[in-house]
Amino acid sequence: MDTTAPRTTALRTLLIIGVLILALAGLIQLNAAAANWHYITTGSAGDLLYAAAFDGLQDEWEQYNERRSAVIDGGVIRLTNNEVNNGNYSVTKARFADFDLAVTGSAVAGPENNGYGVIYRLQDRSNYYTFMVSSDGYYQVTRVVNGDVTELSTWIESPVVNMGIGAVNRLRVVARGDQFEFYVNEQRVQVCVPNNPAAQSMYMMDTCIDGQMLDTLTDASIAQGQIGVVIQTIEGADAGVSVEFDNLIVMGS
Repeated sequence: MDTTAPRTTALRTLLIIGVLILALAGLIQLNAAAANWHYITTGSAGDLLYAAAFDGLQDEWEQYNERRSAVIDGGVIRLTNNEVNNGNYSVTKARFADFDLAVTGSAVAGPENNGYGVIYRLQDRSNYYTFMVSSDGYYQVTRVVNGDVTELSTWIESPVVNMGIGAVNRLRVVARGDQFEFYVNEQRVQVCVPNNPAAQSMYMMDTCIDGQMLDTLTDASIAQGQIGVVIQTIEGADAGVSVEFDNLIVMGS
């Protein structure tokens, strides 16, 4: 009796089942990888990539209303924090790698010893950059990677920052690859970068101690992410900081 045909049929069946299992495993892996894929908004230098006047974008920005809140109301997005030495932010759904981002901010309540400004290249709550000013006349750049906070440039006092509660400041960040430029009220500001990348910069008496003042910050830790606005209450200061942001524009860089 010839048993070749049945064995061949069984072998083909096993091969087909094996191929289907491999294909299914591949689809599962692809689906898991796709969960981490994000569309990156791009454009040439000078192209308008995104704009928010906060008068009809309720679905595009994070909003919440607790002790820390972010609420779009009256043509602005208002961030409030009632916890000492704490921060919160709101970001849009869009993601960017290279960009020229500008936004107007004004602290409307709380102490002048505060921080507010731009959060950018946010991957998640543990990975992002910030560029902030304070109502008492300082600016700062930070990086958070895997939850570890690093001052890339410490608080630097500058006359270009408009001081006082109610004062308006226009913040701008230009990102090109691992290069970043920072502006306050259309004036480019320098960063105090430590000579030792593992150290923290210090700025005293108009001097960057154990570091150098640079026009451009170089850091390749985070390549792309969401953009938004952020506020910070400072240790030792009263809580209750509230800041309103408006006229956010993202151009190609």
